[in-house]
Amino acid sequence: MLGDTIAAIASAPGASARGVIRVSGPSALTAVGELAGAELARARGGERLLIPVRGEPVEALALIMPAPGSYTGEDVVELHLPGSPVLLECVLADLRTAGVRAATPGEFTRRAFEHGRIRLEQAEAIADLIAAEGESARRLALHALTGGLRATVDGARAAVQDALALIESGLDFAEGETGEVDAASWLAPIERAQATLAAAVAALPEATPGGELLLLGAANAGKSSLCNALSERDAVLVDARAGTTRDVLAVRLVATDATAQNVDQGVTLLDAPGDLDAPSDLDAAALRLRDQVGLRAAGALLVVDVSAPRVPALSAALPVRATIFTKIDLLPLTAREPTVLLAAHHLDHLPRPHFFVSSSTGEGLVELRRSLLAASTNSHAHRGSRRWRDALEHALASVQRAHSLGATGANEELVAAELGDALVALDAIDGRSSPEDLLDRVFARFCLGK
Repeated sequence: MLGDTIAAIASAPGASARGVIRVSGPSALTAVGELAGAELARARGGERLLIPVRGEPVEALALIMPAPGSYTGEDVVELHLPGSPVLLECVLADLRTAGVRAATPGEFTRRAFEHGRIRLEQAEAIADLIAAEGESARRLALHALTGGLRATVDGARAAVQDALALIESGLDFAEGETGEVDAASWLAPIERAQATLAAAVAALPEATPGGELLLLGAANAGKSSLCNALSERDAVLVDARAGTTRDVLAVRLVATDATAQNVDQGVTLLDAPGDLDAPSDLDAAALRLRDQVGLRAAGALLVVDVSAPRVPALSAALPVRATIFTKIDLLPLTAREPTVLLAAHHLDHLPRPHFFVSSSTGEGLVELRRSLLAASTNSHAHRGSRRWRDALEHALASVQRAHSLGATGANEELVAAELGDALVALDAIDGRSSPEDLLDRVFARFCLGK
């Protein structure tokens, strides 16, 4: 919560020559000063302090970064101490006694975002840079961090806004009246936006993240049975009663065929509690745990029981990578044809691709497993770049529809609606219009102290 003063160990885990404790918030200087029995000057620089740790003085260097010029945009003090994990935990405990709260994962970077020090895509790039395992991953994260993606988004946004302004200025005038705006004048900026977005999409990796995929669905939709069938072992408990699953359980799928380039490559399915019509207090707690763990997942798989279809509420912050229709064996053969089945239950709007499987008979499981593992071979793609690509593709599709409508003489209000949709997608990239659950998901990826 903004307004609190927070602290966390910001150096790598384990013993080292030096350890760092980062403190940020309105009381950062006061809290550290009280700990050291000294008044810290509110000026950028360093001060040598003696910090009492269990009654023994320990030398520390305090690096002071006053607001608003710090990383978080708040008063920040970094305490550099001997890198003993026990010593650092003792200092943290003393700070908490002084009213400083323990920081949550990613909270320092989130405060930087909230205070306008960085944009959302730059925050994601920081997490991606920390996790980068190769040169291409490092380059992509640095490109976003240093403003390369920002320039692209701002350029596309400006072109879309130019077109919208021209369209809206001419909406009140009939054809031939003074003030009428010729379509060619606003088609030109639409074409600029289209070219900019197409180039941006082409520059981002096409990989779909592997990693952890959260199974979402109603209770008793067949999620646990699906995990067991795909992993070919009894990995999780299965029961006919709804609500058996209370914890989030990880089930690893690994490529084992002879053609796999890397037998360690795989994807982890998170079997999670399903939605219930009337959850008990314990059920509600389990669902909260599911949602919290889901913030760290690469995406979700929507699981729907075709014999009794129920679709849970989906969050825009957790992209659904596919819809899996289970228990296909319970339907008569004549009702299993996908288009007939989807139309009969009004399910054709659910996220694609669609898979139709039976955990009992094995129908459709080979194709589903192959698809999940194929996606996981590209799991080194950054989560940030996946979200950016989704948003850029959305914006590009809207701009393309706008151009097609404009070129064929369609109602200009329809063109304006498509351009407005493109702006919403672009604004989601840099955080101008991001729901709270999306922000929670982005910053939950960070470790403590970042």
